[in-house]
Amino acid sequence: MFLGLNQGIFEYADIPIEESLRKIAKYGFRYIDYSTKKSSDPTTMSKSRRKEVIEIFRGEQFICSQLLMLETKDLATADRKRSREVFDYMRRCAEFQIEIGGKHVLICWGAGIRQFGMSKEEAWRNSVSMIRKFCQWAQTLNVVASIEMDPHVYFVVNDLSAMVRIIEEVEMPNLFANIDIGHLHISREEPMRMEKLSRKILHAHLSDTDSFNHTNDILGTGIVNFDSYIEKLRKIGIEENCRRINEPCVATIEIGSRGRVDDPDRWIRESLSHIRLTVPVLQMK
Repeated sequence: MFLGLNQGIFEYADIPIEESLRKIAKYGFRYIDYSTKKSSDPTTMSKSRRKEVIEIFRGEQFICSQLLMLETKDLATADRKRSREVFDYMRRCAEFQIEIGGKHVLICWGAGIRQFGMSKEEAWRNSVSMIRKFCQWAQTLNVVASIEMDPHVYFVVNDLSAMVRIIEEVEMPNLFANIDIGHLHISREEPMRMEKLSRKILHAHLSDTDSFNHTNDILGTGIVNFDSYIEKLRKIGIEENCRRINEPCVATIEIGSRGRVDDPDRWIRESLSHIRLTVPVLQMK
């Protein structure tokens, strides 16, 4: 199982994508989770900038282990115009992932936020419909999608049971589960709770927290026990799941939140040191 890095840490410090990719290469990372935040958003890039980013990605021989589609909060919207906009955004993100050599995209934000005035049942139906529509389109391009739960009441998928249910109801072979270990600490779900998703888990995020706030702290400064979750993921077959669809098996360092990143390089160094000490099974290459 490999260790990767979410490049979005640099966006919190307003470091543009071109510079951040070159910085990441110096650490020796090969596997990158591509966060479509700010300067990294492929749907707003100029053609020249897009070309440069792709060239850097290929030149540094990065492997994009997952592309995070961040503008999916409105996945469950009842507004048809907004729904079309979200779908178009997802489509364009997936096309960019193909351009940089990957095929795995993440539907973020717990499969969407339930809006004021919307029942849980309506939000659920809207989210299921949108995810199925996207997976049907993505399947024609050999793109796989994952969802992750977000541990707050306003998200459509906010615990592992809901993740199991939505994957079953969407009923698409290219829909999988992403495990964010910090999220599971907030929702109070121990490693054994992942067993129900054993054949559907493809990827993991290493995020830290005080168990109440979704802060993506420097790894080792919160309460998360990464080793027990990684050990369980390997026991229930995450590596075999990845082999089955010819994807690398990666757990990525996900750190940083708005207004808190004073020095992204320090955050990376300290997080990397913690993982090397506590989860040595994860290797960069």
